[in-house]
Amino acid sequence: MRQLAARSILVLLTGLPALPAHAAEGFFTDRQPPAVRAAWDSVYAFVCEARTSRYVASAFLVKKVVRGTRADYYFITAGHAVDDCRQPHRYLAEDIDQPRFESDGITRAAAPQRLENVTAVHVDDTYDIAVVKASGAGTMRIGAPLTVGEACDRAYRHEVYAIGFPGVSQRRSLRLSRENKRWSLGTYVGLGRAEHRGPPATYIAATVDSLPGSSGGPVIDSSGALVGVIAKGAAAPENGFRYDVDPSKPDDWQTFLVPCQAVLRILQSAGLM
Repeated sequence: MRQLAARSILVLLTGLPALPAHAAEGFFTDRQPPAVRAAWDSVYAFVCEARTSRYVASAFLVKKVVRGTRADYYFITAGHAVDDCRQPHRYLAEDIDQPRFESDGITRAAAPQRLENVTAVHVDDTYDIAVVKASGAGTMRIGAPLTVGEACDRAYRHEVYAIGFPGVSQRRSLRLSRENKRWSLGTYVGLGRAEHRGPPATYIAATVDSLPGSSGGPVIDSSGALVGVIAKGAAAPENGFRYDVDPSKPDDWQTFLVPCQAVLRILQSAGLM
């Protein structure tokens, strides 16, 4: 997730006092709750790549349109990932930085699926969310599109799960270097308002852990329903975010999500609903 100008950002949590924000620091690849396991194959990495550099964000499938033996696949990802990509190669990948061999150390691992020729369909500047399209074989092994509805408020004060591609090597305390697809868990804490480009908009504040690379990833509840999309990370002096909990405490984490209602409107503007 990119840093936003400190002077242009103000976040105020509204409603009831926030729950204690005690999200576990960390990201996981195994021990997936049923909802995470069901959505796992629908989450891809948006990769902007040159010969010597690579930028990664998260993305998830929202619609598949079959055209004979081919299909158009529509994903939601971070708007800045699309806008800022100036590299010659952009693609969607089911995973990144996977080991070359299976656990036996002998069998060569299958290469992760890729969708090439990614094009932008719609970019929403208010929430920094983009809808992108790529074409591929209609028989690709990819998860079902995640269902986007308007009932995400039912997850308030309940456990939620994020799936994506956090840049774990950027946080020393995690002692991780491989940038695989991972999940994290936390709680839907409340609502806040912030500016991105244009008038202030409402966000969900959650305690799911996030890092650069998590932007554009889905956050779901225990039933698998979309709660929101990761848009902005924890408040800190360097990015200017403020909220009611104390950002100086290491166990107080806040990640800001585009609410499911806003995601639905963005898909409607893109002609997908």
